[in-house]
Amino acid sequence: MGASLATMKPIYAKSDNEEIIVRMSYKQAHRYVDEFVSAGKNAGISVKAQVIDGNSNASAKKMSHYSRNADLVILAQPDPSKDNFQRLQDFSQEVILLSGRPVLFIPYIGISKLGYKKAMIAWDGTPAASRSLHDAIPLLATTDETIILIVESKKQQEFKRDLLVEDLVEHLSHHNINASIKKVRPGNNNVATTILNQIVENGIDLLVIGGYGTPTLKQKIFGGVSATLLSSMSVPVLMSH
Repeated sequence: MGASLATMKPIYAKSDNEEIIVRMSYKQAHRYVDEFVSAGKNAGISVKAQVIDGNSNASAKKMSHYSRNADLVILAQPDPSKDNFQRLQDFSQEVILLSGRPVLFIPYIGISKLGYKKAMIAWDGTPAASRSLHDAIPLLATTDETIILIVESKKQQEFKRDLLVEDLVEHLSHHNINASIKKVRPGNNNVATTILNQIVENGIDLLVIGGYGTPTLKQKIFGGVSATLLSSMSVPVLMSH
């Protein structure tokens, strides 16, 4: 199922008149829906699509509601150079928190191919990381190789948490996922930069990370590691909460 937001200001809009912008936004949203349905038909796929209206909060709640009947939510990474960046950032955050479904972010720069050959799991042993990993199993099962990355930061070492990573490798093998462990020290880099460097060094084309936050407290999940990864991502990122 495809969805298009009806209250997004078109990038080509020159007018500041709110009424004109609203009309342009609805026209743009319906055009995207028509293009999506047409592309599905051309590919021989049965698809549905609809326009979702409302402000950031209202549209996110509607999107989350519809998403609960889906296996996966696919969203475009918010582009910080665009006027709608904060709107999409808030929207994405709410969908992760409220939908109960995994969200796959596609880089705004686009991707050169579909399908994943080499994935990376940013593993810290937390419930959020476990949730994301298990939501990602259908995708991980299609890869040739999956790396379980453990960044041995000072914080991680202070907790001295048993990550049970060898057990995780065995568990994934039951799903026909070829997983290996890689432990790295960040040195002078932070955790997010270390992960980004490992993506490049290992030729990764899918990253799986945990999403954090409490819906009732409206805590921001785009903070710390998640913020850096999602703003600097060069490959698709799957996140769950």
